[in-house]
Amino acid sequence: MLVAAALSACSPSLPLPAQSRTSAITNGANDDGDLGVVAIMQGTTLVCTATLIAPRLVLTAAHCLTDEGMPQAYFGSAPGDGGPERAIATVRRHPQFDPATLANDVAMALLADAAPAGATPWPLPATPLDDGAVGTTLRLVGFGRTAAGDTSAARKRAGMTVLASLTANELDFAPSPSQTCEGDSGGPAFATVGGVEAIVGVTSSGDVSCAAMARDMRVDAYADTFIAPFLAATAEGAAGAGDRCWYAENCATGECAPALDDPSLSFCAPACDGGCPAGLACLAGSDGRKLCRHAPPSPGATGAACASDDACNAGHCVARTSGGATVCAPECFVDLPGFCGDGFECAPVAGSGSQAACFARARGCAFAGAPDGNGGAFLFLVTLLAAGVRRRWSRRRFR
Repeated sequence: MLVAAALSACSPSLPLPAQSRTSAITNGANDDGDLGVVAIMQGTTLVCTATLIAPRLVLTAAHCLTDEGMPQAYFGSAPGDGGPERAIATVRRHPQFDPATLANDVAMALLADAAPAGATPWPLPATPLDDGAVGTTLRLVGFGRTAAGDTSAARKRAGMTVLASLTANELDFAPSPSQTCEGDSGGPAFATVGGVEAIVGVTSSGDVSCAAMARDMRVDAYADTFIAPFLAATAEGAAGAGDRCWYAENCATGECAPALDDPSLSFCAPACDGGCPAGLACLAGSDGRKLCRHAPPSPGATGAACASDDACNAGHCVARTSGGATVCAPECFVDLPGFCGDGFECAPVAGSGSQAACFARARGCAFAGAPDGNGGAFLFLVTLLAAGVRRRWSRRRFR
């Protein structure tokens, strides 16, 4: 598929006119049901479509989400009508997503609050698809355009098509009679699998005229390795003491408390009464309260041991010396003194040429407790700066 063709479903940015008119899914019909199919909005602008797969989790396309300017999820039929919305707390894109080719174009967004009543999550396919699935009827749902050049307001619509072919990771279909169009990116293709309607595809791209072909990511290809682990980790009560958490009810014990060295990370922190579980220590946070927490470096924070980039909340998993231990380290610049913060210094990355990253100082004092006073404020600022660099650096990998 040509990249130019793929872009037709990848850059919707549809402003909402004052009067809502019919739009979305070619040769489809208005859809006032399917409450679990949501619009990803940036203010009053439609970004993409997504599908609820858990009370707080929606499945969409990776090209729909970035780390900057978190959008919100709209539950309803016509954005702008005052229907319920939920803020997006964090996003998880596939680690091998390629924005140039749209390979592995799948992502999840965690909602800050549970979906409204009536919005039922869709199941993932119970069994993998095979070549026998060609010819299967697919039900498409989305908030995008009815055709290329359509300027009407976003409106949820649904239509039917037929699966034309599939590869290891993708589904392809032509208008039979419906097809996805700009704004439907991230939305679902449903099919009946084992007697249950399940989400089998995530809209990724199509031809610029929305009249010849479209491509979805196969949900079953990503279910076990990418979707299921985050589904399990973000469920209510799924996180134990010291585990990463994203909201209060995520913790089976303790409270979901920010890490001492990276406020963008949170972990389940039990009370110190009776001692702390292995790996945790009774430490005070910025509010002075003592809880069982990770002593810095917290898992995933700058300086923490790691085995891959995916384990790092900030930066990449790199080594300072050839054959040395790998740690999470954000990119830095040797001509910007103080960027790495107290206890860290900017040093070359082993085997990377000119790249440098923040490593613990070889000598001198290192951070060893809860931040306090101006040191805590400075570290917080450094963390935010590092996050900005991480976004800019995320498409460049050390070789």
